[in-house]
Amino acid sequence: MLTTFKSSSPGVFFQVGATRDGLDPYLDAARRRGMRALLLETPAYLRWRQQLGRRPFDEELPVAHPAQVDEVLQALEAHGHLGGTALVLAGFERYVSSAFALAALLAPRSLGRRADGPFCPVDKWGQRDALACGHPEVLQPRYARFTLGIQEAAETLPLVGFPQVVKPSNGGGGLGVFLAEDASQRDQALARLGTLANYDGSPFTRVLVEEFIEGREHSLQGLAWEGRAYLLTTCEKLIVHEVAPETGLCGFREAGHLATHGAQASPALRALGQACLEATGYRQGPFHVDLIQNARGAFFVEMGFRLSGGGLVALVEKTTGMRWADMVLEACLGERAPVLAPVREGPGACVGQVTCTSEDELRAGERLLSQGVRAEVRRMPPRSPSCPVADEETLASDKLRHASFTGRITVYGRTLDTVRHALAGCIAARLGA
Repeated sequence: MLTTFKSSSPGVFFQVGATRDGLDPYLDAARRRGMRALLLETPAYLRWRQQLGRRPFDEELPVAHPAQVDEVLQALEAHGHLGGTALVLAGFERYVSSAFALAALLAPRSLGRRADGPFCPVDKWGQRDALACGHPEVLQPRYARFTLGIQEAAETLPLVGFPQVVKPSNGGGGLGVFLAEDASQRDQALARLGTLANYDGSPFTRVLVEEFIEGREHSLQGLAWEGRAYLLTTCEKLIVHEVAPETGLCGFREAGHLATHGAQASPALRALGQACLEATGYRQGPFHVDLIQNARGAFFVEMGFRLSGGGLVALVEKTTGMRWADMVLEACLGERAPVLAPVREGPGACVGQVTCTSEDELRAGERLLSQGVRAEVRRMPPRSPSCPVADEETLASDKLRHASFTGRITVYGRTLDTVRHALAGCIAARLGA
């Protein structure tokens, strides 16, 4: 699956929004094909990205509001970039909707064959409605939805019960997700959401209040081709609960993931991935699905129409040998159906990773090496970037969720239990256990 692509006239690749996990898989895939790569982002984040030492795209175009299609088009026209576009994809959750809208205008042939027009991604509200209508057999938490400051959900809130999860409908990366044990904490969480902003500085308005489901959290990493779901990997999530000292509210962070080949997914998980595509009308491109499993079954949590963040693109390749981004470019350009690599046997059949936020975690990873565990410890270069006062508001959520990473630990094993046990010690180091 490690293919290098060549083309006589590859065209231009536009990425809307930068990744936040230190990886640039679309940039790598575009360059392997000989495509010129253009990144569209806020001026503030482009400056921040440079200070973080990220690799530059062939061209980086500042746009104050990348979520606004008209503004992006004006910027592209001003810089002479409205012609020669081969592909437009989202690099970050916040800009998924604008990326698909831009793709329909600039590179319609890259959207695959659709009889009913271009795809319009739906947020968490829309995903719940779509599944309830198109695949009512899919389990979902009980939920209420409303707009901040408007009380239309008052009648449905009592049906949800406690504990509850409060989260913005169009958020990503765990931003603004809180656990509420009672009505007082829920009100506090909603008030806190009113003070947070999305990753481009825009306010949150649409909110979901969901039943908290006990169980193990998982995710599916996949690729849609003509409406069929191809699963590359399934991942068990390692979740850490974090209490904010300034508010006392409990939030969630994905500390790590345990990956196995998608071919080993249960029939129920394969059916869930396919149901999500059918319910939302998604036919071509990358996707991931978050879910919680317990004795009652697999509960749908949310879906993303992009590559996963959190370093999972690299984890997919380490687990399966498949380059997810390269496969996305092939599929979105209509070149061929995905070809999945065979399941690996032996010590690399299961691969897990932890994204570290402390030196203690990294030292715990190094101890694994001394114990003979097959592991990799990658330290991120120490940086203390500063930003202009004018950028503080736009970058507030990025600095809250993505500025504290110190490195990643990867562990290879024959079974999930082996990998889980090794990484649990690293996470315990974070918690001071």
